[in-house]
Amino acid sequence: MIKSIETNGFFTSNILIQKQTRLAFFLYCVYLLSFFLRFPARFPVLGIIRFDLLLVFLILFLVLGAKSAQGSKLDSASKYLLAILIYSIITLPIVEWPGSVVYNGMTDFLKGAIFYFFTVKLVVDINRLKTILFIVIACNLVRVIEPLFLNITFGYLGSSTYVGGSEFVGRLAGAPADTINPNGLAFVIATVIPFLHYVFRPISVKTKIIYVLLIPILLYTMGLTLSRSGILALGIIGFGIFFKSKNKFRFLILGFMGVCLIWILLTDIQKDRYLSLVSDDSKQSSTADARVEGWLVDFEVAMNKPLVGHGLGTSREANWNIAGKDQISHILWAEIWQEIGFIGLVLFSLYLFAMIKNFRDAGALINEHLPTDDFLYRANQAMQVWLLMNLLFSLASYGLKSYEWYLFGGLSVVLLNAVRACIAKNADSETIAGSLSRDERFRLAQKVR
Repeated sequence: MIKSIETNGFFTSNILIQKQTRLAFFLYCVYLLSFFLRFPARFPVLGIIRFDLLLVFLILFLVLGAKSAQGSKLDSASKYLLAILIYSIITLPIVEWPGSVVYNGMTDFLKGAIFYFFTVKLVVDINRLKTILFIVIACNLVRVIEPLFLNITFGYLGSSTYVGGSEFVGRLAGAPADTINPNGLAFVIATVIPFLHYVFRPISVKTKIIYVLLIPILLYTMGLTLSRSGILALGIIGFGIFFKSKNKFRFLILGFMGVCLIWILLTDIQKDRYLSLVSDDSKQSSTADARVEGWLVDFEVAMNKPLVGHGLGTSREANWNIAGKDQISHILWAEIWQEIGFIGLVLFSLYLFAMIKNFRDAGALINEHLPTDDFLYRANQAMQVWLLMNLLFSLASYGLKSYEWYLFGGLSVVLLNAVRACIAKNADSETIAGSLSRDERFRLAQKVR
Protein backbone atom coordinates (compact mmCIF):
# COMPACT_ATOMS: atom_id res chain seq x y z
CA MET A 1 0.00 0.00 0.00
CA ILE A 2 2.77 2.40 0.91
CA LYS A 3 4.56 1.83 -2.37
CA SER A 4 1.38 2.77 -4.25
CA ILE A 5 1.48 6.28 -2.86
CA GLU A 6 2.67 8.64 -5.57
CA THR A 7 5.14 11.39 -4.73
CA ASN A 8 3.98 13.57 -7.67
CA GLY A 9 7.56 14.52 -8.38
CA PHE A 10 8.01 16.30 -5.06
CA PHE A 11 11.30 14.62 -4.33
CA THR A 12 12.04 13.26 -7.81
CA SER A 13 15.58 14.33 -8.67
CA ASN A 14 15.29 16.52 -5.60
CA ILE A 15 18.88 17.73 -5.60
CA LEU A 16 18.59 18.82 -9.24
CA ILE A 17 15.31 20.65 -8.61
CA GLN A 18 16.78 22.41 -5.58
CA LYS A 19 19.75 23.63 -7.60
CA GLN A 20 17.57 24.85 -10.45
CA THR A 21 15.20 26.75 -8.16
CA ARG A 22 17.60 27.89 -5.40
CA LEU A 23 17.89 31.49 -6.59
CA ALA A 24 14.18 31.72 -7.41
CA PHE A 25 13.28 30.45 -3.94
CA PHE A 26 15.63 32.95 -2.30
CA LEU A 27 14.02 35.79 -4.26
CA TYR A 28 10.57 34.47 -3.32
CA CYS A 29 11.57 34.70 0.34
CA VAL A 30 12.73 38.28 -0.26
CA TYR A 31 9.42 39.01 -1.97
CA LEU A 32 7.48 37.63 1.01
CA LEU A 33 9.50 39.83 3.37
CA SER A 34 8.88 42.86 1.18
CA PHE A 35 5.18 42.08 0.77
CA PHE A 36 4.39 41.54 4.44
CA LEU A 37 6.66 44.25 5.85
CA ARG A 38 5.88 46.77 3.06
CA PHE A 39 9.46 47.54 2.04
CA PRO A 40 8.43 49.91 -0.81
CA ALA A 41 6.35 51.98 1.64
CA ARG A 42 9.15 52.08 4.21
CA PHE A 43 11.96 52.76 1.72
CA PRO A 44 10.79 55.20 -0.99
CA VAL A 45 13.57 54.27 -3.39
CA LEU A 46 12.17 50.71 -3.55
CA GLY A 47 8.75 52.11 -4.37
CA ILE A 48 10.20 54.23 -7.16
CA ILE A 49 11.89 51.27 -8.85
CA ARG A 50 8.79 49.04 -8.31
CA PHE A 51 10.83 46.59 -6.27
CA ASP A 52 8.07 44.02 -5.74
CA LEU A 53 7.14 43.99 -9.42
CA LEU A 54 10.77 43.49 -10.43
CA LEU A 55 11.05 40.57 -8.02
CA VAL A 56 7.89 38.96 -9.43
CA PHE A 57 9.13 39.19 -13.03
CA LEU A 58 12.57 37.88 -12.10
CA ILE A 59 11.13 34.95 -10.12
CA LEU A 60 8.71 34.17 -12.94
CA PHE A 61 11.57 34.20 -15.47
CA LEU A 62 13.65 31.84 -13.32
CA VAL A 63 10.76 29.46 -12.65
CA LEU A 64 9.68 29.20 -16.27
CA GLY A 65 13.30 28.81 -17.37
CA ALA A 66 14.01 25.92 -15.00
CA LYS A 67 14.05 22.50 -16.65
CA SER A 68 12.10 21.07 -13.73
CA ALA A 69 9.12 23.27 -14.68
CA GLN A 70 9.01 22.03 -18.26
CA GLY A 71 6.33 19.47 -18.96
CA SER A 72 4.90 19.62 -15.43
CA LYS A 73 1.15 19.10 -15.15
CA LEU A 74 -1.32 21.44 -13.51
CA ASP A 75 -3.02 20.19 -10.36
CA SER A 76 -6.79 20.59 -10.02
CA ALA A 77 -6.63 23.77 -7.92
CA SER A 78 -4.32 25.41 -10.48
CA LYS A 79 -6.80 24.60 -13.23
CA TYR A 80 -9.61 26.36 -11.38
CA LEU A 81 -7.49 29.47 -10.80
CA LEU A 82 -6.54 29.53 -14.47
CA ALA A 83 -10.21 29.04 -15.37
CA ILE A 84 -11.16 32.13 -13.31
CA LEU A 85 -8.59 34.24 -15.17
CA ILE A 86 -9.61 32.95 -18.61
CA TYR A 87 -13.29 33.38 -17.73
CA SER A 88 -12.65 36.99 -16.70
CA ILE A 89 -10.99 37.66 -20.06
CA ILE A 90 -13.69 35.94 -22.10
CA THR A 91 -16.49 37.87 -20.38
CA LEU A 92 -14.88 41.29 -20.92
CA PRO A 93 -17.29 42.22 -23.77
CA ILE A 94 -20.39 41.56 -21.63
CA VAL A 95 -19.43 42.79 -18.16
CA GLU A 96 -20.47 46.24 -16.91
CA TRP A 97 -17.05 47.87 -16.55
CA PRO A 98 -14.41 46.10 -18.71
CA GLY A 99 -11.92 48.95 -18.28
CA SER A 100 -11.85 48.46 -14.51
CA VAL A 101 -11.33 44.73 -15.05
CA VAL A 102 -8.29 45.28 -17.28
CA TYR A 103 -6.65 48.07 -15.28
CA ASN A 104 -7.46 46.92 -11.74
CA GLY A 105 -9.23 43.58 -11.41
CA MET A 106 -6.87 41.31 -13.35
CA THR A 107 -3.79 42.99 -11.92
CA ASP A 108 -4.97 42.56 -8.34
CA PHE A 109 -6.08 38.98 -8.98
CA LEU A 110 -2.70 38.05 -10.44
CA LYS A 111 -0.96 39.67 -7.45
CA GLY A 112 -2.81 37.20 -5.25
CA ALA A 113 -2.60 34.16 -7.54
CA ILE A 114 1.20 34.34 -7.86
CA PHE A 115 1.45 33.22 -4.22
CA TYR A 116 -0.12 29.92 -5.25
CA PHE A 117 2.06 29.49 -8.33
CA PHE A 118 5.35 30.42 -6.64
CA THR A 119 4.62 28.32 -3.54
CA VAL A 120 3.80 25.18 -5.54
CA LYS A 121 6.77 25.57 -7.88
CA LEU A 122 9.45 26.63 -5.40
CA VAL A 123 8.69 24.97 -2.07
CA VAL A 124 10.12 21.61 -3.08
CA ASP A 125 11.23 20.13 0.23
CA ILE A 126 10.38 20.20 3.93
CA ASN A 127 13.17 22.64 4.80
CA ARG A 128 11.75 25.15 2.36
CA LEU A 129 8.28 24.61 3.81
CA LYS A 130 9.69 25.38 7.26
CA THR A 131 11.36 28.51 5.88
CA ILE A 132 8.14 29.80 4.31
CA LEU A 133 6.12 29.21 7.47
CA PHE A 134 8.80 30.92 9.57
CA ILE A 135 8.72 34.00 7.32
CA VAL A 136 4.91 34.15 7.36
CA ILE A 137 4.73 33.81 11.17
CA ALA A 138 7.63 36.19 11.91
CA CYS A 139 6.51 38.90 9.50
CA ASN A 140 2.93 38.83 10.73
CA LEU A 141 4.12 39.03 14.32
CA VAL A 142 6.01 42.19 13.36
CA ARG A 143 2.83 43.56 11.76
CA VAL A 144 1.05 43.05 15.09
CA ILE A 145 3.76 44.19 17.50
CA GLU A 146 4.70 47.35 15.57
CA PRO A 147 1.31 49.12 15.87
CA LEU A 148 1.02 47.91 19.47
CA PHE A 149 4.41 49.47 20.26
CA LEU A 150 3.31 52.72 18.60
CA ASN A 151 0.09 52.63 20.62
CA ILE A 152 1.91 52.16 23.92
CA THR A 153 4.58 54.77 23.23
CA PHE A 154 2.69 57.41 21.20
CA GLY A 155 -1.00 56.58 21.61
CA TYR A 156 -1.27 55.52 17.96
CA LEU A 157 -4.54 53.91 16.86
CA GLY A 158 -4.86 54.48 13.13
CA SER A 159 -8.63 54.18 12.81
CA SER A 160 -11.95 54.90 14.51
CA THR A 161 -15.50 53.59 14.50
CA TYR A 162 -18.99 54.84 15.26
CA VAL A 163 -20.40 53.42 18.50
CA GLY A 164 -23.76 55.15 18.52
CA GLY A 165 -25.06 58.38 19.99
CA SER A 166 -22.84 60.52 17.70
CA GLU A 167 -19.80 59.04 19.46
CA PHE A 168 -16.66 57.65 17.85
CA VAL A 169 -13.86 55.65 19.45
CA GLY A 170 -10.39 54.75 18.24
CA ARG A 171 -9.47 51.34 16.87
CA LEU A 172 -5.98 49.97 16.41
CA ALA A 173 -5.10 49.40 12.75
CA GLY A 174 -1.86 48.42 11.07
CA ALA A 175 1.26 50.56 11.36
CA PRO A 176 1.49 53.70 9.17
CA ALA A 177 3.58 51.84 6.61
CA ASP A 178 1.08 48.97 6.56
CA THR A 179 -2.23 48.93 4.69
CA ILE A 180 -4.50 46.90 6.97
CA ASN A 181 -7.53 48.25 8.80
CA PRO A 182 -8.53 47.05 12.32
CA ASN A 183 -10.32 43.96 10.96
CA GLY A 184 -7.27 43.22 8.84
CA LEU A 185 -5.03 43.46 11.89
CA ALA A 186 -7.40 41.13 13.75
CA PHE A 187 -7.13 38.68 10.85
CA VAL A 188 -3.32 38.78 11.06
CA ILE A 189 -3.51 37.95 14.78
CA ALA A 190 -5.94 35.11 14.09
CA THR A 191 -3.62 33.79 11.37
CA VAL A 192 -0.57 33.70 13.63
CA ILE A 193 -2.09 31.94 16.66
CA PRO A 194 -2.67 28.44 15.16
CA PHE A 195 0.91 28.31 13.86
CA LEU A 196 2.34 29.49 17.15
CA HIS A 197 0.30 26.85 18.96
CA TYR A 198 0.97 23.85 16.73
CA VAL A 199 4.22 24.54 14.86
CA PHE A 200 6.26 26.88 17.09
CA ARG A 201 5.30 25.97 20.68
CA PRO A 202 6.31 22.24 20.69
CA ILE A 203 9.87 22.83 19.44
CA SER A 204 11.53 23.34 22.83
CA VAL A 205 11.09 24.68 26.35
CA LYS A 206 12.21 28.13 25.18
CA THR A 207 9.57 28.24 22.46
CA LYS A 208 6.91 27.23 24.98
CA ILE A 209 7.93 30.17 27.18
CA ILE A 210 7.87 32.57 24.22
CA TYR A 211 4.46 31.21 23.24
CA VAL A 212 3.07 31.82 26.74
CA LEU A 213 4.41 35.39 26.62
CA LEU A 214 3.13 36.12 23.12
CA ILE A 215 -0.47 34.94 23.51
CA PRO A 216 -1.48 37.66 26.07
CA ILE A 217 0.15 40.30 23.85
CA LEU A 218 -1.80 39.10 20.82
CA LEU A 219 -5.07 38.98 22.76
CA TYR A 220 -4.50 42.48 24.15
CA THR A 221 -3.85 43.77 20.64
CA MET A 222 -6.98 42.02 19.40
CA GLY A 223 -8.96 43.92 22.04
CA LEU A 224 -7.58 47.24 20.80
CA THR A 225 -8.84 46.51 17.27
CA LEU A 226 -12.45 46.26 18.57
CA SER A 227 -12.96 43.70 15.82
CA ARG A 228 -16.08 41.61 16.36
CA SER A 229 -15.15 39.28 13.51
CA GLY A 230 -11.73 38.91 15.14
CA ILE A 231 -13.30 37.77 18.40
CA LEU A 232 -15.44 35.27 16.50
CA ALA A 233 -12.30 34.07 14.72
CA LEU A 234 -10.61 33.51 18.09
CA GLY A 235 -13.64 31.51 19.15
CA ILE A 236 -13.37 29.33 16.05
CA ILE A 237 -9.64 28.83 16.65
CA GLY A 238 -10.35 27.86 20.24
CA PHE A 239 -13.00 25.40 19.09
CA GLY A 240 -10.63 23.91 16.51
CA ILE A 241 -7.85 23.46 19.06
CA PHE A 242 -10.34 22.04 21.58
CA PHE A 243 -11.72 19.60 19.00
CA LYS A 244 -8.23 18.35 18.11
CA SER A 245 -6.95 18.31 21.71
CA LYS A 246 -6.44 15.02 23.56
CA ASN A 247 -6.84 16.81 26.91
CA LYS A 248 -10.23 18.37 26.29
CA PHE A 249 -11.23 18.75 29.93
CA ARG A 250 -8.02 20.58 30.87
CA PHE A 251 -8.30 22.78 27.79
CA LEU A 252 -11.92 23.56 28.67
CA ILE A 253 -11.04 24.60 32.23
CA LEU A 254 -8.10 26.75 31.14
CA GLY A 255 -10.16 28.27 28.34
CA PHE A 256 -13.02 29.16 30.68
CA MET A 257 -10.64 30.73 33.20
CA GLY A 258 -8.95 32.67 30.42
CA VAL A 259 -12.23 34.01 29.04
CA CYS A 260 -13.34 35.11 32.52
CA LEU A 261 -10.04 36.90 33.13
CA ILE A 262 -10.14 38.62 29.73
CA TRP A 263 -13.74 39.75 30.31
CA ILE A 264 -12.79 41.32 33.65
CA LEU A 265 -9.95 43.25 31.98
CA LEU A 266 -12.04 44.59 29.07
CA THR A 267 -13.12 48.23 29.05
CA ASP A 268 -16.81 49.15 28.97
CA ILE A 269 -16.57 50.07 25.29
CA GLN A 270 -14.98 46.71 24.44
CA LYS A 271 -17.62 44.80 26.43
CA ASP A 272 -20.42 46.73 24.72
CA ARG A 273 -18.79 46.12 21.34
CA TYR A 274 -18.66 42.36 21.76
CA LEU A 275 -22.08 42.12 23.43
CA SER A 276 -23.55 43.77 20.32
CA LEU A 277 -23.00 40.44 18.55
CA VAL A 278 -25.72 38.79 20.65
CA SER A 279 -27.69 41.59 22.31
CA ASP A 280 -30.02 44.23 20.88
CA ASP A 281 -29.70 46.24 24.09
CA SER A 282 -26.05 47.02 23.42
CA LYS A 283 -25.16 50.58 22.46
CA GLN A 284 -23.34 49.30 19.37
CA SER A 285 -25.98 46.78 18.31
CA SER A 286 -27.10 49.17 15.57
CA THR A 287 -23.71 48.87 13.86
CA ALA A 288 -23.95 45.07 13.99
CA ASP A 289 -27.43 45.24 12.46
CA ALA A 290 -26.07 47.57 9.79
CA ARG A 291 -23.45 44.94 8.87
CA VAL A 292 -26.22 42.35 8.30
CA GLU A 293 -28.24 44.84 6.26
CA GLY A 294 -25.09 45.54 4.25
CA TRP A 295 -24.83 41.85 3.39
CA LEU A 296 -28.38 41.88 2.01
CA VAL A 297 -27.63 44.96 -0.07
CA ASP A 298 -24.47 43.32 -1.43
CA PHE A 299 -26.41 40.28 -2.61
CA GLU A 300 -29.05 42.53 -4.16
CA VAL A 301 -26.27 44.23 -6.13
CA ALA A 302 -25.00 40.82 -7.23
CA MET A 303 -28.44 39.99 -8.59
CA ASN A 304 -28.12 42.90 -11.03
CA LYS A 305 -25.89 40.67 -13.18
CA PRO A 306 -26.16 37.30 -11.43
CA LEU A 307 -24.68 34.98 -14.06
CA VAL A 308 -21.47 36.66 -15.30
CA GLY A 309 -21.06 39.49 -12.79
CA HIS A 310 -20.00 43.11 -13.27
CA GLY A 311 -16.33 42.28 -13.87
CA LEU A 312 -13.32 41.17 -11.86
CA GLY A 313 -12.36 43.87 -9.35
CA THR A 314 -15.56 45.95 -9.68
CA SER A 315 -17.33 45.21 -6.37
CA ARG A 316 -16.86 48.74 -5.04
CA GLU A 317 -17.87 50.25 -8.39
CA ALA A 318 -20.98 48.10 -8.54
CA ASN A 319 -22.00 48.94 -4.98
CA TRP A 320 -21.62 52.67 -5.64
CA ASN A 321 -23.46 52.76 -8.96
CA ILE A 322 -26.29 50.43 -7.97
CA ALA A 323 -26.72 50.81 -4.20
CA GLY A 324 -25.00 54.17 -3.57
CA LYS A 325 -22.52 52.52 -1.18
CA ASP A 326 -18.88 53.50 -1.66
CA GLN A 327 -17.45 50.27 -0.29
CA ILE A 328 -16.26 46.90 -1.52
CA SER A 329 -18.48 44.06 -0.31
CA HIS A 330 -17.39 42.90 3.13
CA ILE A 331 -18.41 39.31 2.58
CA LEU A 332 -16.26 37.18 0.30
CA TRP A 333 -19.12 35.31 -1.34
CA ALA A 334 -21.04 38.48 -2.22
CA GLU A 335 -17.84 40.07 -3.53
CA ILE A 336 -17.23 37.09 -5.83
CA TRP A 337 -20.84 37.01 -7.01
CA GLN A 338 -20.83 40.75 -7.72
CA GLU A 339 -17.59 40.59 -9.68
CA ILE A 340 -17.53 37.30 -11.61
CA GLY A 341 -21.09 36.10 -11.22
CA PHE A 342 -22.48 32.71 -10.33
CA ILE A 343 -20.18 30.97 -12.80
CA GLY A 344 -17.12 32.51 -11.16
CA LEU A 345 -18.51 31.70 -7.72
CA VAL A 346 -18.70 28.03 -8.73
CA LEU A 347 -15.11 28.10 -10.04
CA PHE A 348 -13.79 29.68 -6.84
CA SER A 349 -15.77 27.20 -4.73
CA LEU A 350 -14.23 24.33 -6.70
CA TYR A 351 -10.79 25.82 -5.98
CA LEU A 352 -11.60 25.90 -2.25
CA PHE A 353 -12.88 22.32 -2.36
CA ALA A 354 -9.61 21.24 -4.01
CA MET A 355 -7.65 22.99 -1.24
CA ILE A 356 -9.80 21.41 1.49
CA LYS A 357 -9.37 18.00 -0.14
CA ASN A 358 -5.59 18.43 -0.12
CA PHE A 359 -5.60 19.15 3.61
CA ARG A 360 -7.97 16.24 4.31
CA ASP A 361 -5.91 13.80 2.24
CA ALA A 362 -2.71 14.99 3.91
CA GLY A 363 -4.34 14.63 7.33
CA ALA A 364 -5.51 11.09 6.58
CA LEU A 365 -2.03 10.00 5.46
CA ILE A 366 -0.35 11.73 8.40
CA ASN A 367 -2.65 10.14 10.96
CA GLU A 368 -1.94 6.71 9.49
CA HIS A 369 1.80 6.91 8.94
CA LEU A 370 3.46 9.75 10.89
CA PRO A 371 3.90 10.42 14.63
CA THR A 372 2.16 13.33 16.33
CA ASP A 373 5.44 15.12 17.04
CA ASP A 374 6.39 15.20 13.36
CA PHE A 375 6.64 18.67 11.79
CA LEU A 376 4.24 17.73 8.99
CA TYR A 377 1.65 16.60 11.53
CA ARG A 378 1.90 19.89 13.42
CA ALA A 379 1.86 21.99 10.24
CA ASN A 380 -1.25 20.20 9.01
CA GLN A 381 -3.03 20.78 12.32
CA ALA A 382 -2.24 24.49 12.14
CA MET A 383 -3.35 24.83 8.53
CA GLN A 384 -6.62 23.01 9.15
CA VAL A 385 -7.48 25.28 12.10
CA TRP A 386 -6.47 28.31 10.02
CA LEU A 387 -8.75 27.15 7.19
CA LEU A 388 -11.68 26.77 9.58
CA MET A 389 -11.04 30.28 10.93
CA ASN A 390 -10.69 31.86 7.50
CA LEU A 391 -13.94 30.32 6.28
CA LEU A 392 -15.63 32.20 9.14
CA PHE A 393 -13.70 35.38 8.34
CA SER A 394 -14.96 35.16 4.76
CA LEU A 395 -18.39 36.16 6.12
CA ALA A 396 -16.97 39.48 7.34
CA SER A 397 -14.24 40.39 4.85
CA TYR A 398 -13.50 40.50 1.15
CA GLY A 399 -10.72 38.29 -0.22
CA LEU A 400 -11.07 37.25 -3.87
CA LYS A 401 -7.86 39.11 -4.71
CA SER A 402 -6.15 38.75 -1.31
CA TYR A 403 -3.03 36.68 -0.86
CA GLU A 404 -4.20 34.33 1.91
CA TRP A 405 -6.45 32.02 -0.13
CA TYR A 406 -3.72 31.50 -2.70
CA LEU A 407 -0.73 31.20 -0.39
CA PHE A 408 -2.47 28.56 1.71
CA GLY A 409 -3.88 26.89 -1.39
CA GLY A 410 -0.30 26.46 -2.54
CA LEU A 411 0.72 25.24 0.90
CA SER A 412 -2.02 22.60 0.74
CA VAL A 413 -0.41 21.17 -2.40
CA VAL A 414 3.09 21.37 -0.92
CA LEU A 415 1.98 19.73 2.33
CA LEU A 416 0.25 16.82 0.59
CA ASN A 417 3.23 16.21 -1.71
CA ALA A 418 5.63 16.41 1.23
CA VAL A 419 3.60 13.89 3.21
CA ARG A 420 3.47 11.47 0.29
CA ALA A 421 7.19 11.81 -0.30
CA CYS A 422 8.00 11.35 3.39
CA ILE A 423 5.92 8.19 3.60
CA ALA A 424 7.45 6.80 0.41
CA LYS A 425 10.94 7.61 1.71
CA ASN A 426 10.21 5.85 5.00
CA ALA A 427 8.87 2.85 3.09
CA ASP A 428 12.06 2.67 0.99
CA SER A 429 14.16 2.83 4.18
CA GLU A 430 12.17 -0.03 5.70
CA THR A 431 12.58 -2.06 2.51
CA ILE A 432 16.35 -1.51 2.50
CA ALA A 433 16.59 -2.35 6.19
CA GLY A 434 14.61 -5.54 5.61
CA SER A 435 16.87 -6.53 2.73
CA LEU A 436 20.00 -5.96 4.82
CA SER A 437 18.52 -8.01 7.63
CA ARG A 438 17.81 -10.91 5.27
CA ASP A 439 21.35 -10.72 3.84
CA GLU A 440 22.83 -10.88 7.34
CA ARG A 441 20.70 -13.93 8.19
CA PHE A 442 21.80 -15.61 4.94
CA ARG A 443 25.50 -15.00 5.70
CA LEU A 444 25.00 -16.36 9.23
CA ALA A 445 23.38 -19.50 7.81
CA GLN A 446 26.33 -19.98 5.46
CA LYS A 447 28.75 -19.80 8.40
CA VAL A 448 26.71 -22.35 10.34
CA ARG A 449 26.99 -24.76 7.45
